[in-house]
Amino acid sequence: MDINALSQVNAIRTPSVNKLQTPAEVAKGFSSFLSDAINEVNQAQVESAILSDKFAAKEIEDIHQVTAAGQKSSIMLQMTLQVRNKVIESYQEIMRMSI
Repeated sequence: MDINALSQVNAIRTPSVNKLQTPAEVAKGFSSFLSDAINEVNQAQVESAILSDKFAAKEIEDIHQVTAAGQKSSIMLQMTLQVRNKVIESYQEIMRMSI
């Protein structure tokens, strides 16, 4: 193995790990994360409804697929509600703090 060949390897590029983000950038990233998560929950709910309708119309005979989609969307919705409750609880706790 040629040791000189190792010196030709480019440095690994990491996406802005050392760069400090402004509060506006962090807020924008967090809001886009929440928006994406809510869209995923909505998509799971829509898929579950579509599968339920297809099962009712006897287009799908596999009840396991319908049940799994329903449980997945239910769990995602419950998780979203719990995260929302924790965020509201944290906000209320911060507002109660004295400066």
